[in-house]
Amino acid sequence: MLPEARRRHLLSYLARVRSAGIADLSARYHVSSMTIRRDLKQLQSEGLVTLTHGGVVFDGDAPEPQEIQRLTRDRDQADEKRAIGRHAAMRFVKDNDVLLLGAGSTVRAVVPFLKHKGNLQVVSNSLRTIELLRKTLPSATVMGTGGLLRADSLSFDGPVTERFFEDFFARVAFLSGAGLSLRAGLTDPQLLEASVKQAMTRSSEKTVVLLDSSKLGTTAAAQILAIDEIETLVTDADIAPDAQGQLLDIGIDVQVAPLPSRA
Repeated sequence: MLPEARRRHLLSYLARVRSAGIADLSARYHVSSMTIRRDLKQLQSEGLVTLTHGGVVFDGDAPEPQEIQRLTRDRDQADEKRAIGRHAAMRFVKDNDVLLLGAGSTVRAVVPFLKHKGNLQVVSNSLRTIELLRKTLPSATVMGTGGLLRADSLSFDGPVTERFFEDFFARVAFLSGAGLSLRAGLTDPQLLEASVKQAMTRSSEKTVVLLDSSKLGTTAAAQILAIDEIETLVTDADIAPDAQGQLLDIGIDVQVAPLPSRA
C-alpha cells in the first residue's frame, strides 16, 4: 500500500476506534513501527491526531460517516498541498506579519511551516485552522471571526463574519477554492463562504490564492475572484504547461511549488 493510501486508511480507522497502540497499528498495516510513527507524525502536524507514549489518540468528537469521508477526502493531493503550504510560508510570510487564513485544507497546510516566524497575528474563520494554529504556534496571536458556524466545514460564514473584516487590516490573505477557470475565476460551492473570502481580500494588502493543480479548469457555483482580480497563484508541479501559459499570459504570477522528490 502506498504511504498516502495507508494514511487515509489509518485516519479512517482512528476516527472509528478513537485510540490505538503503535505496535497494534504496525501489525495491522504490516509495516514497521518507525513507518507508522512517520505516518502519525504527519497526521499530527495537520491537527488530526495526538501522539502519546506508545500510541495515538484521534482528535475531535466522534465523527458521523460523512465526517469520516470528509477527513479522508482532505487527504487527497496531500503531498501537493504540503508543498504549496511550504512555498507560501517561505515566500510570503515575514516576522511580525498579520495574516488572514481562509477555510480549507490547502490554506491550512501553510500553518505547520509558520513555526519559525516570530510575532505573528493570524485570523481565520475556520475552527479547524484555529485549533491547528493553537497547537502549532502557541506564541502567536490567534483570532477567530465568529459568525454562523457551518456544521459541514466547521467554518464561520455570513454577515457577522463579513463585518469582522470591515475594521481589520492584514498584510497577506491566503485563500483557496473549489476551482479556478479562465471564464469564472476562483470559485466556491458555498455562496456565504465566497462572500467571506471576498471580504478577506478587501481587508488585505495582498491576496495569494493557493490551489492544487487538480482544481484548475474546474468551476463551482459562486465566484470569489474574477480571473483578472487574481494577482498571485501558488500551485503544484503537476500544472499543465498550457494552463500555466494561459494564466501567465493574463498577468497572473503563477508560482509552482515543487514536491520534495522533484526539488
